[in-house]
Amino acid sequence: MWWFDRCVTRRVEPSPSVSPEPTLRHALRHVSKQFSGQLQRRIQEHGVSHAEYVAMFALKRLPNLSSAEVSRWTGVTPQAGNQIVQGLLERELVQRHPSRDHGRVLLIELTDEGRRVIDACERDANDLENQMCQEMTGEQRSELMSLLRLAAAGLGSPISSPAR
Repeated sequence: MWWFDRCVTRRVEPSPSVSPEPTLRHALRHVSKQFSGQLQRRIQEHGVSHAEYVAMFALKRLPNLSSAEVSRWTGVTPQAGNQIVQGLLERELVQRHPSRDHGRVLLIELTDEGRRVIDACERDANDLENQMCQEMTGEQRSELMSLLRLAAAGLGSPISSPAR
């Protein structure tokens, strides 16, 4: 019972009515926690938080997002999104410019330094993902992604790119 052994410092026998096998939810949580923790440590070496990394990841794929769109991508409130953007602006990792379509909207894009930082973070994230999947075949990795998409859809939260 790998997930339980880490929490209990003394030896206890599990209840015979409980399966010694971890549940799917525990396995998902374990992998997610391990991956997130290791990713956080790696991206911190580049001077960005996880929320800043997600914002920069979005801006690399969809340049010229508004602050509200960055907030949605990052999964935070508009106020928290503004703080993330402000921190990136202060470190000159992003810049703002007026939208041609909407006079009051300021669009955000990565600077050259921002692209350098997100590229370094992405290399580390890809290395970690490859490490996580090193025991899988390419087919198993594709199947895992398909199963995760089905699981997310079953929870009413499909895995897809957020709409602009």
